[in-house]
Amino acid sequence: MTHTIKKSTHRITTPTGLYEANYRRFMRLSAQLSCLAVGETMTLAVSGIYFEVVEQFKYTSIISLRQSLSHDSSPSEVSSLPLSCITMELRVCHDACVIEVIAYEGAYSIQSAKVYPNQHMLQIDEKRQLNVFLKELLEEALKAEKSLAHKMKLH
Repeated sequence: MTHTIKKSTHRITTPTGLYEANYRRFMRLSAQLSCLAVGETMTLAVSGIYFEVVEQFKYTSIISLRQSLSHDSSPSEVSSLPLSCITMELRVCHDACVIEVIAYEGAYSIQSAKVYPNQHMLQIDEKRQLNVFLKELLEEALKAEKSLAHKMKLH
């Protein structure tokens, strides 16, 4: 007798669910991030992602995320090149276990719903799209880290 388990078709539809899922991904990636002080940087070399703690409070951290489009650049080189990296600022609420994008490419005040068309031609669901983009970045970084760990086991 065989049993098959159907893949879950559950989709995260609330912003909070996405924020919570991203927090779990982020914490798997950056266990050592909690030890960093303001101004310190942590690098995930495999995926070219750099995290920097911008502000640190008891329950909340503001993290700057940069992903280099060239994996062999240092964080200082990345920030000096135009159009060479993706930059985001993230608010990490440790007590609520959520993370959200609060700035992207220097643009702050990202609203959850915008009127369209607008002055900057931003999409109606810009904030959701940025948090889905963060999800994809974190998932790719987790895959890269897992792949590297697997390769190191083989050697």
